[in-house]
Amino acid sequence: MASFGGQAMHHRRLYKSVLLGAVAFAACLGLASASDRGSIALPTEMVSAAAAFASYMDQAGDVRADFHDAESVHQRLKVGVAYEPIQFEEGMIAYGALVALQDPGFIEAVGRRANTREERQALAAQLEADPAQALRINGAGDAARGVESALISLAEPVTHAGKAVKQAAYDVQHDAWSKDRVVNLQGRLREVKSLSAARYAGEQGDGARLSRAMLQLPQPGQGTGTVSPVVARSLALAAVAVLGEARSETLPQVQPLLSEYYSADCLHMAKLNLFQCMAVAEPHYENVFCLGQHALIDTGQCVAGAVTASPNRFAPAPRVILASTAPVPVAAPSRAPAKPAHHRHRHRS
Repeated sequence: MASFGGQAMHHRRLYKSVLLGAVAFAACLGLASASDRGSIALPTEMVSAAAAFASYMDQAGDVRADFHDAESVHQRLKVGVAYEPIQFEEGMIAYGALVALQDPGFIEAVGRRANTREERQALAAQLEADPAQALRINGAGDAARGVESALISLAEPVTHAGKAVKQAAYDVQHDAWSKDRVVNLQGRLREVKSLSAARYAGEQGDGARLSRAMLQLPQPGQGTGTVSPVVARSLALAAVAVLGEARSETLPQVQPLLSEYYSADCLHMAKLNLFQCMAVAEPHYENVFCLGQHALIDTGQCVAGAVTASPNRFAPAPRVILASTAPVPVAAPSRAPAKPAHHRHRHRS
């Protein structure tokens, strides 16, 4: 079996050198063919998603809590809500894969697991079917700790910014303007929903930011001793990239690695709670609260939770409803059910 060890540091330098070009999203990381053992490639779509994730986390972590008028609330709200949950989760996992690819020991170990193209394809298929298989690769523990530290280092500033903004929702009520009503509440809610549905298209400078992020990764911590399903997916995606099987044409096979049931549900609920909050946030200080709690804190906690989740957290089994060929007898009710009382609920955070 051919050794990958002599090329490990070369791979790391190659990876970093092509990141800058990847930001144009005209090509993926590493342009060599899949049969070239020196190539490490990720599809353009994944690089774009990783850039979207990193860009949002950087900007959201910088949201300040010094609100001085209604427009400052509006502008920071637009920053805090501006991610599409599906792309965001894909980007979180892809970003973790980029981090794992900075670990030469992990790259080398993946290469040693498969020598021929058939072996590489077979191993990639195993990883795609069961991402936890990546944890059996030598060096996976160190790579996982690197991914955990990198994601937590992005999540913490967003959560801290959110807490400061949430506190500002109370402090700012000393200013008269904060109690004025939003001129067009439904229009603002539509804007928030629109920004939450818009996928990030990339912008100039994304590649430089990703490259700097990879060069300035925090030192891996001690870890929790276990690896969450999201981190396992990042490792599996990185391994598939090393194997040369993460390409645009194989995206349907790789796609399942880019989502995990509970992290997806967390982000979905964060957006749902944000929309419900914004629907009744008439004064400006309530907009500040929605921004702090549901746009920033909830999102930061979703990322942190994805890192620290139990590896035994499995998606619930889908409900299966079997069609019956015979009618099922149903007893007639003895009396008509009472009409439920109707109550008008108004949510106010």
